Amino acid sequence: MSQLINTTNFDDFVKNATIKFRRAFNDFPKRASQLYDVEGTSIITGEESSIDGFSVAKLKEEGGDFAYLNVDQGYNKTWTVYEVGGMTKITWKMRVGMKYRDINNRINNLGRSAAKRMEWDLTHRFSYGHAATYSDIDGTTVATTVGDGFALFYASHRASAAYSGTFRNVVANNPLLSKGGIEAAEKLFATQMIDANGETIMEEPTHLIVSNDPNTVNTALEYLKSFGDPDGTHQGVYNVNKGKYTLIVLPYLATTGSTGAYDSDKAKYWMLANLSGTDAICKILQNPTFIPPTKNDGMEFETMDWKFACHAAYALEIVRPQWVVGSKGDGS
Repeated sequence: MSQLINTTNFDDFVKNATIKFRRAFNDFPKRASQLYDVEGTSIITGEESSIDGFSVAKLKEEGGDFAYLNVDQGYNKTWTVYEVGGMTKITWKMRVGMKYRDINNRINNLGRSAAKRMEWDLTHRFSYGHAATYSDIDGTTVATTVGDGFALFYASHRASAAYSGTFRNVVANNPLLSKGGIEAAEKLFATQMIDANGETIMEEPTHLIVSNDPNTVNTALEYLKSFGDPDGTHQGVYNVNKGKYTLIVLPYLATTGSTGAYDSDKAKYWMLANLSGTDAICKILQNPTFIPPTKNDGMEFETMDWKFACHAAYALEIVRPQWVVGSKGDGS
């Protein structure tokens, strides 16, 4: 016979629930964090700066002094930690009726909820990378602009306020993922990316990032896995993209920020990124944490419910956009 859940075995129940929460959280797919520089913080608000205008070494004459190199302050972004969380309850009937399946589902879903919200937030910075803002599930307007005040993917970015030259990191005409589209994105990396002095910088893409649209995923796999050229009309044509990039599939890239529902307008979105030089920042004040009740707190006298919660606190910002190139894939 199953054991009744009561205050006598409360401590053991909480320990088991904590394990179930952590297991559900860990098992939830976390893809978007790969695009970020994730680090802990102990402060609520901070500033990230871009200092990439360090000029090249200058000629030193025999016996002469070293030249002072030009260091140009790029743009900066202020980040502020925000909190997310939620709770569920285990009712008296669930405990005395030994409804272990319902209890386990509630604890597991609490863990998944924390992981899912973080995955949404990390992903939607790129889902709405062609816009300046979006509304999240709480109705909050989230700014997605980078250091120069423009959208992440834009045709006329500026590397610094002091330099008037511009660069683009959105593929012209937003082509579908294709050999030509990939080459157009690669050309932007090779010819467009500049630092705060206007000097060309070397940004070599390492990852191809797509939504979970089956056609787009399969196209990506054809280009990254095939030995022969997928577009070749005869045998013996080598696929130059084989193994060139690591593929990341973001399951929530083609979703809305306000509801998390499927958004067909974003299904064909794709990106090339140099993740060794990512400037997407994720500051974590508190990782998703399970908050169980104690014998003195979290047990409601009026209802006899036991309350369980999850809580996390983090900040997201993107300062400089030279490390990523994007396309809507709609031919616009």
